[in-house]
Amino acid sequence: MRRLCAACLLLAGPGAGRAQTMLDQEQRLIEIHSLLVTLPALTAPGSLRPGEASLGLEVVAIPEIDGTTGGKRQITASDRTRAFPRPRLALGLPAPGGLRGWVGAAYIPPVRIREVSSHLGAAEGGLAWAPGRWAAGIRAQVLYARSQSPVTDPRTRDTLRTFALGADASAGYRLDLALGSVTPYAGVGLTRVHGDFRVTSDGYLLSSRTTNLGFGAGVRLLALQRLEAAAEVVLFPGRLIHPSFRIAWVPDLGVWR
Repeated sequence: MRRLCAACLLLAGPGAGRAQTMLDQEQRLIEIHSLLVTLPALTAPGSLRPGEASLGLEVVAIPEIDGTTGGKRQITASDRTRAFPRPRLALGLPAPGGLRGWVGAAYIPPVRIREVSSHLGAAEGGLAWAPGRWAAGIRAQVLYARSQSPVTDPRTRDTLRTFALGADASAGYRLDLALGSVTPYAGVGLTRVHGDFRVTSDGYLLSSRTTNLGFGAGVRLLALQRLEAAAEVVLFPGRLIHPSFRIAWVPDLGVWR
């Protein structure tokens, strides 16, 4: 059980707190890591017109994690890295009645860095009402990730599998500038996460199943009509607070006109 506790602490995201039992704590840490890899909105609702694409890279920050348990400090995720990158694409779609639709995808290939790898695929889609400067919309996401790391033993690579489903609603207000626009936005949603952690050496499996309320707030900057940047902070109360950042090129593909 000590090895398993250390494993969960290594994989956990920030914000881990005390639990009533050791099992509660282990499951909570798996939950935090699973929430860490889910997709934040990282853009204002209705930001893409039909035929516009967003080709970008996001960086998800991992705040410092206190791995102290029982008076002993364990190795945690933030001891290995403070951020991870994730390529992310989106495409604006036509929608009826003045609405704006869009779909997107994110992917991380299974490249091993410092004996750690995460193979991740995700899809999302949304619909927004954007009659003017104000915009409001809904979004759904689905994600699967398989992360491997030498957690319980330096000679092995233990595995955490995460499956997540989520939906959120958000609103934003566009401020036009001389060279582009700035759009602050905020949203709220629910995320269902399934996390399964397996110790390679003995095959021990520990699972966590939770539904989490989340809040997000961010700002989107569009410069020269084609360069996009965004920053967002996501809060899962009692579990996780972390920021994400994205920079992207926004070409007009000239379709659906």
